Amino acid sequence: MSKLFELKEQNMKARIGIMSEALVRNRMLAIASGSYQIDVSEPKIWYSSMNAICQILNEKNIELVRLINKEKPESLTELALLTGRQKSNLSNTLKALSEKGFIRLEKSHGNVLKPVALYTDFEIVVDSYYEDKVLKAVEAMKAA
Repeated sequence: MSKLFELKEQNMKARIGIMSEALVRNRMLAIASGSYQIDVSEPKIWYSSMNAICQILNEKNIELVRLINKEKPESLTELALLTGRQKSNLSNTLKALSEKGFIRLEKSHGNVLKPVALYTDFEIVVDSYYEDKVLKAVEAMKAA
């Protein structure tokens, strides 16, 4: 496998972390205060539970994201034809995937929206290392 292909494949993988909502909030505050340094390997997307992830990254939506990446449709209409799904239903799904950062909806000619996959593979990270790191950063904020 070529290095370029490996790099492209790595860039299409989302690292998704799971941590309690309170810890995710504290992490953001610690980042803003400068007491928390983000590791390059750290998840970029955080959820509070596996259930929350499964609601958006179900089998059907993962297939959709991969289809978008493979076929590169120029519009929602074209994607609706490729999937056989109703455009309105598809539009709601794409909006949710876009809000969570898994795809991007680009405006092309006129007001036509073009879906672009940002990730095709997903790695779920449940690691107490990040929870401990947040707790230490919170303690540092309190001490300051």
